[in-house]
Amino acid sequence: MKGEQSQFKRLNNIVIAIDDWDDVFSDFDPSPLNQRTLSEDFMQELRKRYRETKTGDLAVTICAPKDLRDPQSETMVTQRLSRHFRQRSLRRLKEIRRVRLRGAMFVCFGIFFLASLTFAAYYRIFSEFTLEIVGIVLMPLGWFGIWEGFSKIVDISPSFSQEAALFEKLAKAKYRFTYLPEESDDNRFSAE
Repeated sequence: MKGEQSQFKRLNNIVIAIDDWDDVFSDFDPSPLNQRTLSEDFMQELRKRYRETKTGDLAVTICAPKDLRDPQSETMVTQRLSRHFRQRSLRRLKEIRRVRLRGAMFVCFGIFFLASLTFAAYYRIFSEFTLEIVGIVLMPLGWFGIWEGFSKIVDISPSFSQEAALFEKLAKAKYRFTYLPEESDDNRFSAE
């Protein structure tokens, strides 16, 4: 227990309070708890808290009322969150690879168009007039393909890479649960 606490101290801790499991999972989904989709509000809150503590590894502490204490539910929630974020991270990385692959294809087509134009001019395949007409089309296509392709390869949208990093960190995050005693209605009203 003491080693676990020191491990949590080294991590950036995100603390989120919930009233019931519907705060973690969508309450619009009638499926059993272990099959429900995650709540968008919960996801947004994690994103917001992550932006505040971007560096280092993460720990997510979920504060809940004592009546939610159930080791099976804790394990299931931890596994579902980790699996969900791992899948989202892999999806984001796949999208980044897809954009880079399209960029590589643009570069290849650009090089092909410029090489074709150079080949046609060097070997005088066409007449001078035809070569000028073909050059009007192939030259811009070639340069556009090369520059646009390199742009796609090198300059990936920051939101893609930031979300991939977020989901990767949340997939690897340490999850723990803290249970709070129920406040009586008298204490709530006296605090206001």
